[in-house]
Amino acid sequence: MDIALSPLDHERFGVITAKATLTTADSAPAAGAWCRAHGAQMLIARVPTTAVTLVQQLERQGAFLTDTLLYYSRKPLTATAAALPDGYHWRLATAADADAVATLAALTFTGYAGHYHADDRLDPAAADAVYADWAANSCRHTQVADAVLLIEHDGRLVAFATLKDRGAALLEGVLFGVHPDHQGRKLYQALMQQAQHWGSAHGFTAMTVSTQVVNLAVQKVWCRLGFEPSSSYYTFHQWLGERA
Repeated sequence: MDIALSPLDHERFGVITAKATLTTADSAPAAGAWCRAHGAQMLIARVPTTAVTLVQQLERQGAFLTDTLLYYSRKPLTATAAALPDGYHWRLATAADADAVATLAALTFTGYAGHYHADDRLDPAAADAVYADWAANSCRHTQVADAVLLIEHDGRLVAFATLKDRGAALLEGVLFGVHPDHQGRKLYQALMQQAQHWGSAHGFTAMTVSTQVVNLAVQKVWCRLGFEPSSSYYTFHQWLGERA
């Protein structure tokens, strides 16, 4: 069972939080027992949608669904660099870009329907800040992201994509953001293509991305770029102890 306390979630929400990635070989009672033994007040569990028995166990012990993620993958990658509209330019982020990327992420992810936002016991503002912090740390720490692609216009940041090495030559596109004033110019599609170009140049042979099941717009882009559905996961929250 892959489970651990999350100091970052504790800091963000003031709740002792355990995060678990469960498989069909795991049991919900065992995850709950681990949480109680370690003083966790909330469990965040990611579960394959195929693990019906495990899902039912989680529901019986009080866990509730907070999101459904779909993963798409492509293999092989396209090595072609993405073209941008006139006036737009590519570059890679450095640590000095962290604050600007965080500001853009805060704008593009405000009210995003992620699993934190779906839990009404969690502060929505703190949930919004998750994505800004994540984007900033992607620029600062290689353990968070291996590269951050930026698109600029007139010297201002207008789009970004964070990329992470998942091993076995698999690249994950993790966070993407396009400034609302620059949407409708196929910048998201360009980010997806440029991510493949960067991955191909760095020895990756496949790429994966994920989104909420209801986010049809990006799934259409992925299909047009040759990505196919590859897996799906539920996220459950369960409150325990004094906060239950």
